[in-house]
Amino acid sequence: MSLTQRFGLAFFTNNKVRLHYYTYGNGPEAMLAFHGFGMKGTQFSVLENAFSERYTIYSFDLFFHGQTELIDDSLGVIRKGVSSSEFGGYMAEFIQKMDFQKVSLLSYSMGALMALSVIESIPVLVDNAFFIAPDGIRPNKLLQFGSGNKIMNRIFYKLVYSPKTVQFILNSLFKYGYIDDSLHRILQGEFGTVATRLTCYQAITYHANLRFKPNKLAAIINKNQINTYFYFGETDRLFPPSIGHEFSAMLENTSLYILNTGHELVNKNLGEFITQQFSVNHA
Repeated sequence: MSLTQRFGLAFFTNNKVRLHYYTYGNGPEAMLAFHGFGMKGTQFSVLENAFSERYTIYSFDLFFHGQTELIDDSLGVIRKGVSSSEFGGYMAEFIQKMDFQKVSLLSYSMGALMALSVIESIPVLVDNAFFIAPDGIRPNKLLQFGSGNKIMNRIFYKLVYSPKTVQFILNSLFKYGYIDDSLHRILQGEFGTVATRLTCYQAITYHANLRFKPNKLAAIINKNQINTYFYFGETDRLFPPSIGHEFSAMLENTSLYILNTGHELVNKNLGEFITQQFSVNHA
């Protein structure tokens, strides 16, 4: 394993992955950050001011996003997927290499799958965890079906090369209220080309094994006294606030915030809200 700086880019590399990350803030504590689908590690730059006094943020490009790469990115490897313990192991290597005693976690949407993998695998190394519209606690049934069912996954792969069918599906999901306007706009952009549709297929398929049992997660979080903070959009159809209400009820050291917005939560308004509602210097 190695940490490299190449052309101004920071990487963590082992024999399976080359993880690219950005660094924000200059606080004394370490925070690992995992962005949402279609984004990059730059997504959390808008939250730098909210956390920078306490944390230095290491914000990773997730698989099939940005500069992060699988050493072997063959279709067979993608369909085999990554496990919670495997990704947790990558982060344990990174934490050891950087000589961190403990870390906090920041995640949005799909990125919560990575944060939950860290909590499930190496909870003793986690201090605080911030979840923004998180995936993984109550999985989206449509995404789960398209990734986990082998027949549907093969159909999903064929849709990569059928733009009209994809557009029809997106419009139907929006029409019948399964996704909100903000998510509809995001997905229209992300499914606009063969390349972006392939990225979607790869990302959803590769993360299909990252499934978690809420009761088990809650027990781990409580046993290790991990402080958790949840932020949901009131009108988010993909990961609604009910997820936060149900899960936070199982936790001992937690805070839940519902904001008047949809799924697009990571912005300056959220940064200002976190600054106003929660002082990280007194967590």
